[in-house]
Amino acid sequence: MTTPQQNIQGFTLIELIMVMVLVGILAVAVIPRFADRKTFDARGFYEQSIEMLRYAQKTAIAQRREVFVNITASTICLTYAADAACSGGNNVLNPADQQSFVKTAPAGVSFSAALSFSFTALGRPTPNNAYLVNISGDGVTRSITVERETGYVH
Repeated sequence: MTTPQQNIQGFTLIELIMVMVLVGILAVAVIPRFADRKTFDARGFYEQSIEMLRYAQKTAIAQRREVFVNITASTICLTYAADAACSGGNNVLNPADQQSFVKTAPAGVSFSAALSFSFTALGRPTPNNAYLVNISGDGVTRSITVERETGYVH
């Protein structure tokens, strides 16, 4: 007479220890990155700035008029007239909320230098130069390039 085999389920001690080791590695290496909001703020502002520049170019092409990009140490804005202060009534409207398209950098994030240029109705930057926009924050400098002739933003 044979006894039926019991189906034993569970984890071995080695599997449990390996899971604990992996959780420990993640806790040391990954979690501190999520704790520092400045990293996310800097990257988010960089992405918003790229999208604003792309929107400026597309708006200039779609509306067949010049769109100016005005950058100060902490602000980027889009206008229909050369207005570095972004104070006039010629601001491009943000399609999301129909307010002036002006973004202010979060604390600890800034542009490397003031810059003003425009996109023509053909989407070219004027003056016809390649532009490099540097955004510093969280100990990292991220660069945005606007290509001459095509106005491609990357």
